[in-house]
Amino acid sequence: MKLVTRHSSLVVLCAALCALAPEARAQCAAQGISLKPGWNAVYVEVSPEADATAVFGPWPVDSVGVYDPASFLATRQFSSDGGSDGLVSSPIFMWNREYPEATSVTRVPAGVVCLCFNTNLASGAEGTFSTNLVGVPAAPRTTWHRSEGGEVLNYFGFSVRPGAAVAPGAYLAGFGDLAGGSLLRIGGKRREDPPSRLPVYSNDTVADGEVLLVGATAPSDWSGALYVSPMDGLDFGTNATLRTLAVRNDGGAPRMVSLKLDRAVAELDNRLPFGPALLVWRDADVARTNAAWHALEGFGAFASKRLAAGETWRLQFGLDRASVPAGLVQGVPFGALLTALDDDGGSQMKATVPLRAETSGADAARTAWPSGLWIADVALDTVDFASAENPAPAGGVLKLRLPLHVDAEGRVRLLQRVVAAGEADAAGNLAYRLYAGEAEPPATASQALRISSAVLPTETPVVEATFADFSSEICIATFEFEVAADGATSLLRHPYHPQHDGLRWDFSTPAPSGDFIDNYKGEVKPETFSVKNTVMLSFDFGEGASRWDPQDAVSGTCWWSFSGLRREGNLVASGPLSLKRVSALSEIVLE
Repeated sequence: MKLVTRHSSLVVLCAALCALAPEARAQCAAQGISLKPGWNAVYVEVSPEADATAVFGPWPVDSVGVYDPASFLATRQFSSDGGSDGLVSSPIFMWNREYPEATSVTRVPAGVVCLCFNTNLASGAEGTFSTNLVGVPAAPRTTWHRSEGGEVLNYFGFSVRPGAAVAPGAYLAGFGDLAGGSLLRIGGKRREDPPSRLPVYSNDTVADGEVLLVGATAPSDWSGALYVSPMDGLDFGTNATLRTLAVRNDGGAPRMVSLKLDRAVAELDNRLPFGPALLVWRDADVARTNAAWHALEGFGAFASKRLAAGETWRLQFGLDRASVPAGLVQGVPFGALLTALDDDGGSQMKATVPLRAETSGADAARTAWPSGLWIADVALDTVDFASAENPAPAGGVLKLRLPLHVDAEGRVRLLQRVVAAGEADAAGNLAYRLYAGEAEPPATASQALRISSAVLPTETPVVEATFADFSSEICIATFEFEVAADGATSLLRHPYHPQHDGLRWDFSTPAPSGDFIDNYKGEVKPETFSVKNTVMLSFDFGEGASRWDPQDAVSGTCWWSFSGLRREGNLVASGPLSLKRVSALSEIVLE
């Protein structure tokens, strides 16, 4: 087994949780907690939003010891008597009802073990205390440490399907030869005595949230049969559309792993109800040969795969933000829960993580890919004539910048200039819009960005595509415009030249007006002719590009054809281009 240790600290975890704003809710799960009379060790799989006092206050306990089984890199866990003697630094954080000044933990992170004494010593079930913890789940993480003569043991929590019971040996089978010694559980009904160690017999089982003392022959970071990453789940934030989840089989034998989608427990977690149709997924390990996305039509199991020992299953999840209801302010949360399950490996293990997102604050139709403002950086480096068989290298490289806009209806426009400007709303937030053509930003707007292209005509500042196809792998957009002989941007117009302006090919006879072939004799025609331009951009977004897998930077090729410059036919300059989306706004003001 490859040894990988995980650096972490409960202090850091608690500080980070304390820094969260009260309204920063996430997708919650519920975990049942049961305390028998006397000493108990409980594995907490969720991080409650409430502080430690609100969590432990209703429990029939005077104090709770909290520690993180994944944080002991250079320390030992509890000694056999529950003390911390010999630890390099104490891993225990305390909550104390009678002595608040002795309390060193304010919030309860997911993945910790709680050691406490149930003061309700009534016999039988009457002395049992049961409650539910509601909080953000996290995938299990545990660091193992070598036992020293059985005096220092690992406190290991079990994450099992709700309602299921499993033999500890079956759950720990993947740990293999590293598991050493007998399995023990916490017991004892004398508060003044440290918890006793009770043997676990061959016919005993464990349920979700139970904790056993387990020896180990070597350090490790084995967390169970399924290792799910990221352990804190998938967070799409306010604008992301693509995230990846990995599930690794650490169980030591092949097993079938399934994934299911569940609703969040707390209704307030989703101020925007989550619909499974907002989510798609695909197997990232076969995406190159099979790029198909699979829609989620409902809650429940949606994918399964047999994994060999040590094999990792990577899944990509896409969030279809274009289907999120429009008109919502930024930051409205929505999401669900993702659970990985061991279906046939015998461990009954589950690992639940949150899937969360927030609204972007813009109408989905205005931000859906590929809508928005794109900038093409072109480098024309070859020249081709109509009669030439192969393009010839140019004497230099002509670098161009072309602003390109795609609206929600798929219309594509080439822009001579574009301005992004914003006006502040009542809350002081800037609402940006794009302005092009003859449109000017309002005088009250704050200009954020202006992009111009010196090679496009100011007489026709907006050129609509005569052909555009963004639906296939190879995308093409074609634009046509004409520069008149007397146009302000004509490259052939020299109004200050004393001998060349407005003359025939002999440079002395005045040339008649109009585009007539008889007006010139030589191969290069005079400046009295208009020039038709055809600009074709071709680029490849690759397989699977979509609004939940947007490609905002892509390379391609530009062909720029000039018609009317030569008697022989068109002149074509070409070269590579790089295309980058700099704004997702599909609306543009043109007049």
